[in-house]
Amino acid sequence: MAQFTEFPILPKGEYRAAVDTFVRFWQGMPATGEPFRDFRARLKRAELFNRERLPDLLRFMQVAHSDPLLPSALVQSLAEADSDKARDLLADRLWATNPLLFKAVIDLCQERVHSPNEILKYVDSFAYPGTRLSAPQVRNWITFAQGLELLKPVGIRLALDTRGLKYAKRADELDVDEFLENEEDEPPAMPPTTPSEETEPAPVASAPPPTADEAAPTPAPAPVAVAAPAPPPAPALPSPFGRGGPVDPRRYAGQAVFPEDVLRETTTRLSAWWSEHAPPRSAPTPADFGLDAEAWMEDAERSLFRVAVAAALLFRLGHGEAAARQAYEALDAGGLLDALYHGTAPDGPPTPVDPQALMLASLVARRWAETPNLAQELERQRTAAEAFAVLDAALGRGLFGLELFWILRALGRLGLRPAGLADYSGLPDRAVRDTLFRLGFLPSPYAHDAAALAAASAAAHRATGDGEAADRVLTAFARAAGCAYGCAQRRRCDLPCRERADS
Repeated sequence: MAQFTEFPILPKGEYRAAVDTFVRFWQGMPATGEPFRDFRARLKRAELFNRERLPDLLRFMQVAHSDPLLPSALVQSLAEADSDKARDLLADRLWATNPLLFKAVIDLCQERVHSPNEILKYVDSFAYPGTRLSAPQVRNWITFAQGLELLKPVGIRLALDTRGLKYAKRADELDVDEFLENEEDEPPAMPPTTPSEETEPAPVASAPPPTADEAAPTPAPAPVAVAAPAPPPAPALPSPFGRGGPVDPRRYAGQAVFPEDVLRETTTRLSAWWSEHAPPRSAPTPADFGLDAEAWMEDAERSLFRVAVAAALLFRLGHGEAAARQAYEALDAGGLLDALYHGTAPDGPPTPVDPQALMLASLVARRWAETPNLAQELERQRTAAEAFAVLDAALGRGLFGLELFWILRALGRLGLRPAGLADYSGLPDRAVRDTLFRLGFLPSPYAHDAAALAAASAAAHRATGDGEAADRVLTAFARAAGCAYGCAQRRRCDLPCRERADS
């Protein structure tokens, strides 16, 4: 989740009617997309156009800034929704964009009615733990919340409306400290691919430059749960539904983790679906960085250092897998990787490299100097749990989080195969944990330490039966099934899911 500070500006008039206009606008977006000029013209007719705020509106609706503009999953869900369902979807999106602000307003209005000015004063005070918002930003949020029937006027003050009361439990359960520790910015929306794009790479959508309000948060103590490097966009696989009758929600409703027989049924269906439709490998491997089993046999310590640098570039550089490989090759070609590994000065004239890539490699080298013979220590471990503990003690501590799982997966390809390695082969990023939570394999989507991330990785393996990259299966499943909070498919979904149990 992120902390958005810009929210949709509604047209003038009564708030609920303004939200209806907002919903009808998005429902009018063609399923095949529309040219940006037509989209802008419709925005103007609906009195929703603001040139400076357009990137924020697209970001809120998860629509990629491209031409033509294509409807996001949220927009597609709105197209099939009635007025109440549409408000539910937008209210869930409002929660997802800034849970701390949502929680603050819910908590205040549960105590007593508050005026908008009182809410503004609280959000601007030291007591509010989230990113600071300006008065216009908070007023936009309040206006939108009233139109969604989350808040209702009581004289000149505001109270929780019926829909707002539904979020009281969610607000109570939100652990603010845990949220801030694991907060991740929402990745920019990518345009969906069409069948004609299956044989060639899809263009990367251009995203608006980040503002000061959207700057990345200060790194938190270990583990740093950054998002996994996103693979290139790919067409969604065929639907995973229709592999058995619907599982009765009474078998699992209200349970933190679903019963064993229910989970086995989910695993069976997911495994069968994936075995039929699994696409070619797309996740990066050690071979992409010139490493193989022979290199590991010749010098395991050097290979492990290079795997760690590759992981840092994949997860931290933030420019995609191809850019990570190019940065790695530049560091290697200039002799900088060997110089950092040996703690010496590079030979010859300096070679141009990405300064951020050099900084990341230097951080890994600094930690390496503190942990001599790490590869040898890993080879002594009999189980993956023991190897993970060694790796976390050496490279965790605020440096690596999700990277540790990619490193273990990579080492498995190089020849290190402790017992139970498949349980540590998934990259349990937030999107994967959300899917596991909805499917009942996890009691919570949050992971505040390395142990919780390890449990999520094991749950991913259990859910999919995939020992190579369980995260890839779950990501593909979520996309093919439209699996999400406030899922529009929940009434016709045949899989066990919290969304069905709560509907």
